[in-house]
Amino acid sequence: MKKRTETQQDLKRGFGSAPTGIKNLVKWLSVGFVVYVAVRFVCAFVGGMAAFWGGWLPMLAVLAVVFFLIRAVWRILSAFLSLCVLALLILVLCVIRQNINHF
Repeated sequence: MKKRTETQQDLKRGFGSAPTGIKNLVKWLSVGFVVYVAVRFVCAFVGGMAAFWGGWLPMLAVLAVVFFLIRAVWRILSAFLSLCVLALLILVLCVIRQNINHF
């Protein structure tokens, strides 16, 4: 049987006289709980961000594709327009040349 002073010292030290296995168990259970809470918080945060960006990212991807398609079509049309203008210029020069040679 422990004396009263030993019991009071044990209470002051917390788990001072408890076996090492129990001390380690309590320590690792508390560490595990803190890690569990931290992981849950991080997962909730990441899940919230994914839900937020889940609505925006597909729309941004579609807008990017539409933008690049419009840009590609614009380049093709501008090249075609440039060729048409060049062909029209050549045609006008040929007509002017024919008219000059005709006189």
